[in-house]
Amino acid sequence: MKLALAQYISAEIKKETRFLIDFSDNMEKSFIKKIYGNDLMEIVIGIICVSPIFEQFFKPKPPKYTKEKKHIKSEGFEYEIEKCLEYSIKLDFETFRNSSEIEAKKYLSEEILKSLEIIEAMKSKIKDFDLINFKKDLENYFKEKDLI
Repeated sequence: MKLALAQYISAEIKKETRFLIDFSDNMEKSFIKKIYGNDLMEIVIGIICVSPIFEQFFKPKPPKYTKEKKHIKSEGFEYEIEKCLEYSIKLDFETFRNSSEIEAKKYLSEEILKSLEIIEAMKSKIKDFDLINFKKDLENYFKEKDLI
């Protein structure tokens, strides 16, 4: 299972959000060898945390599931996706900005766990996926890191 975070962050909090790259990389390393079924092999969660003046430009998009292999060219990058779910969550800018790094990590962890209901809502498209064990493993991962 490939599990990754994509960032959409305001410049004002770039310094406070530097940890997000390592946070995403460590999460991905922990899940890369796990398999939860045949219909979902990759989850990309967009993390939106922008100041109020930019909110109108960064709205969470509806979840997008790509079952068949698809070649993507975007912003100078080329990659392939298959059995991939992409969705985004919006974090409260002020909460994030006024949090310490550990508080921000805890807030992010809780929001990621809450967002898993999106997978449940897509079970008509994503039939072969063990959401119960995935969620349990993700909760255990966050507990090991003292984030929940």
